[in-house]
Amino acid sequence: MQDPRAETIKQLIKLGTMVPDEVELGCHLCYGDFNHKHSIEPKDSDIMVQLANLVSAALERPLNWLHLPVPRNRDDEAYFAPLAKLRLPADCEIYLGLIHATDGIEGAKRRISAAECTVPKFGVATECGFGRRPAETVPQLLALHRQVADL
Repeated sequence: MQDPRAETIKQLIKLGTMVPDEVELGCHLCYGDFNHKHSIEPKDSDIMVQLANLVSAALERPLNWLHLPVPRNRDDEAYFAPLAKLRLPADCEIYLGLIHATDGIEGAKRRISAAECTVPKFGVATECGFGRRPAETVPQLLALHRQVADL
């Protein structure tokens, strides 16, 4: 059996190398989602940091952005502390998936406050995108993004 982490890194590098330099390359490091329930509850962001560092170092082209999910129940500094070990190009943008429709702007504020202790500059997003959301919930979630981005 192959090592899942090594295989993931190998595939991300292979796919990233195929993207032309004139096209931005980003990566969403996910820990799985089935019916809005996590496949794995991460103890912190350390495994994502390890993957991001290995992929970024091995790519023969720039990694332009990185999206890291933040579980709804993680508004503690311990979750974000491993992000201090990120070794990305200076111009690589970091997006933290800390927006959750279930706790709105107040939950996002708590997670932003915890993240700012480690990451001085980042953009915000949902934890895992919009793909599995009912279409009628998207306008409200976009409005929440606007409110959080304006903080």
